[in-house]
Amino acid sequence: MANFTVYLKNNATADKYALQVEKVAITIQKNPIQIAAPKMSPYLFDLGTYKPVINLTGITDDQSTSTTESFLSETYRSPTAYQLSRMSTDWWYDTGQTMFLYFLMPATVAGQTTYFRYTAALTQVSMDYTPVSEERPTFTMSFVSSRAASNYPHFNAYDGVSYVGT
Repeated sequence: MANFTVYLKNNATADKYALQVEKVAITIQKNPIQIAAPKMSPYLFDLGTYKPVINLTGITDDQSTSTTESFLSETYRSPTAYQLSRMSTDWWYDTGQTMFLYFLMPATVAGQTTYFRYTAALTQVSMDYTPVSEERPTFTMSFVSSRAASNYPHFNAYDGVSYVGT
């Protein structure tokens, strides 16, 4: 089984998933304002607003494999296709139910775990079953998110004792 590098956690429930992700795409949409002016170049205003969107593509199992990973002293399990599809109706973002996406990064200091942490809200889940691999469907998930917890992933380090920069 692949080494998991993306972890998904719902703070309101006990659900913690280690995702087998093949592709991560992070898009940041900015919203500058353009105001047309007669007989001259338009005025441009950038108020600094932005909207991060995260898209994940990966593989999951149709049946439970009981595969787990340990991350930040917590146990994350590999979700089934059913569990992933239920997220779109069972998980929502509000003050009582926060979702975190963790992207594991290469360690910058020996013995430390470095990662990006995003606060996210799920917008779409799609499952793709093919005849050749119907027991291992591919999935695509889309999230709107906050900015990462740190501009530099090495600021989010856990050395087994304490957190740095969270």
